[in-house]
Amino acid sequence: MYRLVEESLRIAKERFGSFGFSEEQTAQLLASGRRDLESELKILEGLLSATTPDIEAIDKSLHALKGLLLNLGNREAADMMNSLREGDDLTSNIERIRSMLDA
Repeated sequence: MYRLVEESLRIAKERFGSFGFSEEQTAQLLASGRRDLESELKILEGLLSATTPDIEAIDKSLHALKGLLLNLGNREAADMMNSLREGDDLTSNIERIRSMLDA
């Protein structure tokens, strides 16, 4: 999970710098991005640990993560979240999601 956070923040730092944000602005954006991303990942972990996973809540969490990752410029991870959501049966992707969080 934290590899995903660190990689996303690295990408965002480069991206924000290319937009002309000051170091102070970039630091604030990165702190906010870290907080939001870690919070949503913890929510997803909790949903996945339930005896009977709430598929609708997992889908919403993946959607939120996709948006956060896009905001940080991590398109590859955002696309992965989207592909996990698009399967015919999200239940079949739960193990893939758990593996992604453990990485």
